[in-house]
Amino acid sequence: MTAETDASPGQTSSGFRKKGGLIAKVLQLPGQSVYSKALMLFVVFSLLLGMAVVLLTSEIILREFKETERQEMVATLQRFTLMLARETRPIEISMADWLQRNSPPNGGRLILPQSGALVAMQLDFLSMADSYGQIQGTVFRDSAARRSFLQSPAWPLWIADTPGLRFPKSGFILMGDSLTAITCLDAGDGRRLAGGRIFDSESLAFLEGMFGARVAFKTLRSVSVTGEGTEPLLTMLARNEFFVQATGDNEIVGYILIRGINGIPIGQVQLMQARPLYAEGLQAVQVFLTVLTLASGTLFAVMWLLLDRTILNRIRDLTKKVESEKDTLPLRLDFEGSDELATLARRIEDLALQLDRARWSYRAVVEDQNEIICRFTAGFSITFSNGVFQRTFPHDSEKLAFLKVCLPAATFELLAKKFGDLAPEKPLDTFVHQIPNPDALSQWLRSTLRANFLADGTCAGGQWVASDITSQVQTQQRLQESERQLRSLSSRLLRLQDDERRKIARELHDSTAQSLAALEMNMSLLEPVVGDESMQRIVAETRQIARDCCLELRTISYLLHPPLLDEVGLPFAIEWFADGFTKRTSIVVVPQIMPGFPRLDSDVETTLFRIIQEAMSNIYRHSGASRAWITLNRRNTAVDLEIRDNGSGFPEGEATKGGSSAGVGLAGMRERLAELGGRLEIRTSPYGVSIIANIEHHVPNQKTNPDR
Repeated sequence: MTAETDASPGQTSSGFRKKGGLIAKVLQLPGQSVYSKALMLFVVFSLLLGMAVVLLTSEIILREFKETERQEMVATLQRFTLMLARETRPIEISMADWLQRNSPPNGGRLILPQSGALVAMQLDFLSMADSYGQIQGTVFRDSAARRSFLQSPAWPLWIADTPGLRFPKSGFILMGDSLTAITCLDAGDGRRLAGGRIFDSESLAFLEGMFGARVAFKTLRSVSVTGEGTEPLLTMLARNEFFVQATGDNEIVGYILIRGINGIPIGQVQLMQARPLYAEGLQAVQVFLTVLTLASGTLFAVMWLLLDRTILNRIRDLTKKVESEKDTLPLRLDFEGSDELATLARRIEDLALQLDRARWSYRAVVEDQNEIICRFTAGFSITFSNGVFQRTFPHDSEKLAFLKVCLPAATFELLAKKFGDLAPEKPLDTFVHQIPNPDALSQWLRSTLRANFLADGTCAGGQWVASDITSQVQTQQRLQESERQLRSLSSRLLRLQDDERRKIARELHDSTAQSLAALEMNMSLLEPVVGDESMQRIVAETRQIARDCCLELRTISYLLHPPLLDEVGLPFAIEWFADGFTKRTSIVVVPQIMPGFPRLDSDVETTLFRIIQEAMSNIYRHSGASRAWITLNRRNTAVDLEIRDNGSGFPEGEATKGGSSAGVGLAGMRERLAELGGRLEIRTSPYGVSIIANIEHHVPNQKTNPDR
């Protein structure tokens, strides 16, 4: 029974077609059904998916090409590094051979060769320094080598910065801005002989021809360590490995970090190669992508045209027939054919016939109900109402009616507020409310509101079902009044019981106990007069009996109403009762009373003492306990009393029973506390029972009792 039930299929379909969106604006297919548009979207999305797959495949292929080029560049860098490492070996061999052939006999002075000899030795310079690091002489191959040598620090400084130097020592240094391979030998008498070869433009051109790549050397002075382009240098400094990167679609660059003879980085070598493999792969992927896109587009276009001209045409025809018969039940579509769509058309006709029958059956069932039933839209316009609603709130069912017009103002405001509080996670609410009737007694209803929500959380209307519970409410009110009167009577009976106990206790103490005391005194006077021994024994026994009766009457009167309760207050009455209970029952009772506990109202003290009496009586008769504790405490305006024992506890379910075998029982305890606005709590376990009484009580300022 929802608002959607009242909307016909044609209305729903029309509402759908009225909704415009981006897809409808883009397609702009007049006369096409939603299935044609869905097919077109399928074709478009399939084509896009195919293109995405092709792009992903091309990306994977190009990534493989990039990885292959990178590995080839790393191999080239490794070969280049190995070649550089071997550059110093010929220099060392050439210098060692020359030193052996030209060492002077008998410790004579070593003389450096002429410039022409350096050509045969394949050296650009040959230099000698003494044991103090002072260069004694240098021979250059040409003027360019002289300029590079003079523009750089003296080579002994490179050697001096090398700890633990052992000869021969080979490596690289900077001569100006040129990379130089150098070898140092021990020439004897503390002298050092150093020779080197400078990698000039001709050397770099030779390396380019050997490795098929452009080679460039940059000193660290010319490389910026901040800003862009610092990634190769920082990576090589941090990880001590090669760095390879592509600078475009046509070139890949490899970087090698060059360390000097003392292990300190001095520059980097760049090897730049073309990328023919990547360019060819990129071109092949583009051709493959173009061909596959055209083929897929053609295939999907042909498939769309075929489906649209066959299946979708019949779907459009069936839709038009259903739309034209939307206001008529049962439907007569007369859709020809024997395919699935024709079968579907016949099933629609059968369902429409069943729906028409169910509608009349449903309406008959709803009309027979005694509850008020109506359905309404989100704007509270009535879409359906049964006869009970129309009789209770008369309106013209043939015209559009609103709840606000039919219902009393207060009732509509209540329903509107309750309906507004409903949400998709809580669409139902049941509550009891009153409809005032100025001409008769007010009517009480138990209403159930249900809201209907769409998938996006929008409210689509609701339903109100209400039952007349006026007689039930009136019965409940009379029952509550009877309970109130019964509670008042019970409280009065308890007060009368306490007054009667106080009166009986006073009579026993003031008359009967005094008479027994006088009888004991007379028997004590009679005992010396009687001469017969047997008579004396009878008199003595009679006197003892009188004494025991007097004590028993005094105990009974104290138990009925202890005078200490009126004279000095509840704490002393509890201590007296605990001491007497321990003596009579052998159950150790431990009173725990807050120091300085004040006097309370007489009714409060009497109620708490009666609770203690009843609880201790139950402990003696039912618990089997050996110890009990009475705790009396006051916090702010509340008085707390707890009686607990170490007995066996209540049997399961007994703690909630209202009666007891003696005294007022648990029900009486609750009744006494309820009269004073207090509450009683019972906690039971196999290890004992705890009865807790709490009363909110304000203690007025009063003078301290001097007797206390």
